[in-house]
Amino acid sequence: MASPNLAKLALKYGPIVYTLAQKYGPQVVEQVLRQRDPAQKFVSNQRERGTARKQALAHAESVIDGAVQQVFHGGQAYWVVFSRNEPVGTHPHTTVPYDSLLLNADPARRVSPADLRRTVHLPRRPRR
Repeated sequence: MASPNLAKLALKYGPIVYTLAQKYGPQVVEQVLRQRDPAQKFVSNQRERGTARKQALAHAESVIDGAVQQVFHGGQAYWVVFSRNEPVGTHPHTTVPYDSLLLNADPARRVSPADLRRTVHLPRRPRR
């Protein structure tokens, strides 16, 4: 049940809120839509980042002696896929040559896909 004070406030300020909503409503909707675009770009970039890692792991598993290494170039993270210590691909794809991507990269930081998997095995309760 609504309180009597709420009913009084609705009767007192209802017409004012209604006129302001008619006047400023379209501007508020426009601002909300304008602010939604950067958030959607951020979410899609995060999704692509995770997808690139998964693609790199799948690629590394499909080659002989596959390994992956994360490198950064121009503020962007790239996963370089190696086969027998030779770079064979990058995820996400780029036109930057391997030499410039791996210029200051440490070869000791290469990891096999099996070591990089994020699978967590939880203990199960025994069945009765």
